[in-house]
Amino acid sequence: MRVYAGLAAAVVVMAGLSVSAASARVVRMETAISLTDRSDPAVKQALMEAFDTSMRGAVAMGLPHIRVDGIQVLQDAVVLAMIATDEDDDNEAPDNTRDQ
Repeated sequence: MRVYAGLAAAVVVMAGLSVSAASARVVRMETAISLTDRSDPAVKQALMEAFDTSMRGAVAMGLPHIRVDGIQVLQDAVVLAMIATDEDDDNEAPDNTRDQ
């Protein structure tokens, strides 16, 4: 009986290790910053503020890999969408740059 209990414990530990090693956290964040006007300097400033806010959020969550997923300039705001993950995907190119 001890052999079976030890074997069962080993299987549970191995299953836990394989699940945690294979899982990655992925978060899509959207940050909206109000615009005072639609001039180029105002849009650039709002975009930099949105980027900074998103970066601080990703770092706080412990997600070291970040990429921009989209930018929208609306009438009264700039919206920045970013993907943050803890998965290392250096060998994958973004969808729009892959050879087809």
